[in-house]
Amino acid sequence: MKRIKSIKVWLTPEEHEQLLELKSGSQLATWIRETCLGKKSKRRTKPPTVDPLLLRHLAAIGNNVNQIARQCNSSLSPTDTMDVIVRLDAIEKALIQIRSDHDIQNS
Repeated sequence: MKRIKSIKVWLTPEEHEQLLELKSGSQLATWIRETCLGKKSKRRTKPPTVDPLLLRHLAAIGNNVNQIARQCNSSLSPTDTMDVIVRLDAIEKALIQIRSDHDIQNS
C-alpha cells in the first residue's frame, strides 16, 4: 500500500543524533516504522544482472512480437486472435526462461 500520510516531529540536534546512532540500516524512517509498528519492511530485491547483448536481442524480439500482436488485433477473427494470444503467452514464458538461464549472477 502506498504511504500517503506523514508525521512531522521536532527534535533537538542531540535527539536526532541519538536516533541516528540507534537505527539499524541506512534509512531512519524505515527503522522508526519497524521499531514503532513492529513490522519488517518489505525490501525490494535487486533485479538480476543480465548480459546487455542478450537484453538488446530480447527487446528486439519483444518489439517484433508487439508489432505482430497489433496487426493481429486489427485483422483477425476472435478465434484466431485467441490462438495468437495463447502462442504469444508461450513465447513470453520461453523468453522469461531464457533470461533466467542467462542471468550473470547464476553463472
